[in-house]
Amino acid sequence: MKVFVTGATGFVGRSIVKRLLMEGYEITALVLPTEPTSIGGQGVKIVRGDITELSSLKGKMKGNDALVHLAGAVGYGQTMDTCMRINRNGTYNVAREAIDSGIRRFIHFSSVSVYGRIPNIPIIEEQPLRKIRDPYGDTKIDAENILKEFADKGRLSLTIVRPTVIYGPGDDKFLPKLVENLRSGKARIIGSGKNTVDLIHVNDVADFIAILLKNERSIGQVYNLTNPDNPSWKDFLFIVASVMGVPIPEKRIPYSLALVLAGMMEFFAFLRGKEPKLTRYSVRVVGRQYHYVTDKASRELDFRPRIDLVEGIRKCVAEYVGQKMWV
Repeated sequence: MKVFVTGATGFVGRSIVKRLLMEGYEITALVLPTEPTSIGGQGVKIVRGDITELSSLKGKMKGNDALVHLAGAVGYGQTMDTCMRINRNGTYNVAREAIDSGIRRFIHFSSVSVYGRIPNIPIIEEQPLRKIRDPYGDTKIDAENILKEFADKGRLSLTIVRPTVIYGPGDDKFLPKLVENLRSGKARIIGSGKNTVDLIHVNDVADFIAILLKNERSIGQVYNLTNPDNPSWKDFLFIVASVMGVPIPEKRIPYSLALVLAGMMEFFAFLRGKEPKLTRYSVRVVGRQYHYVTDKASRELDFRPRIDLVEGIRKCVAEYVGQKMWV
């Protein structure tokens, strides 16, 4: 099978490409016109294009059997305009070119952010989507709606994946920021620390994509994706601090106060042109208990994450320490 991958040079994309190559797929990787890339070698074809420019995609997807759409605007500081242009309009452009190129099988990477960060209730895939004026989550909702409209008209065989935070080798956002905060000695436990961690290893994500491409039962379905056996944030921070050899955070800060402080940090960081030490997004992720139910992936596809969070995190942090990325 020949698979076209957008966002192939990103943290998640590189792992998925590697996994699909192991399965024997031929990969065409979409790379921005000016973007350097280390992806290549046997089984990988590089094409240049920009998902925000439909004309740049013309003819680039022909000959492929399936498409995995990973490209998107993610991370701190994304504006609504940027997210609309990339997450919403870019997804439309990718879908249109896929259809014009004869590709029906379409796997789309969304996010649990589409649920609007509702704590303390079981969130299954049928949970109504909720916009909360978050550029990333709101435009991911728009992207899903665009694709579902194409699928409802029989033009795409669509599967939507909604992962939680993804970690692993090559992560340049979540774990490095956490390591930096712990090393500063100023890290605090937000809330009680008893709420569980919503993380999944990038290799588990790659495994799941490989399963989707093989299983037609996944067509027309949406799947939450996280590791249901994760520990609490307090235990998680204990693990990371222990591997780093730094003091374990003991002090706590109430969730509501942390949210206010994060907003202030974002404001002053914006004035200085730097990234804040803490963001409201991070506070929302770690400060409350969420219950993203993953029974559907287990029941329908027999999928269970194989990488234990404790071991996965220990290995990742040890690599950062060894490479002195946080010194």
